[in-house]
Formats: sequence, C-alpha cells, structure tokens
Amino acid sequence: MNVKVKLYGDYLKYGPEETYIDIEEDSTVEDVLNRFGIKERKYIIVLVNLKRAWFEDKLNDGDVVSVFSPVGGG
Repeated sequence: MNVKVKLYGDYLKYGPEETYIDIEEDSTVEDVLNRFGIKERKYIIVLVNLKRAWFEDKLNDGDVVSVFSPVGGG
C-alpha cells in the first residue's frame, strides 16, 4: 500500500514536507509516526484525508496522512 505523508511545523525536522511511502497492509497512524521517528504523542494532531485521526486508526491505500503541531496564541 502507498500513502502520502505531509509534515508541518515542528515535524518538518523528521522528513520532507511531502512524501509517499509504502506501508504494510493493516498499518496504523502510529506505524507511520514510528517510521518517521516521531516519538511525541501528547502534543500532536494527525489528520487522515482531512479528518481527525487516532494512533490506532488503520490506513488504506492512497490515504493522505497530515501531521501538525498544535497551534496556540493569545
């Protein structure tokens, strides 16, 4: 299976802004984060196909996984 991974903000240090990777069938969001060496789990926002995703969510061929830092302001 092939998914597109898009990294934003602080997560750009883990890889290119946008890349395609091959993953095993039944791979999860957490598997993709591990593949990029992203260990942070407390302050992270992940979208799959522009919808909020959880670490245990399984991915499908052609999915787009977007990884963000939380944004705050005041």
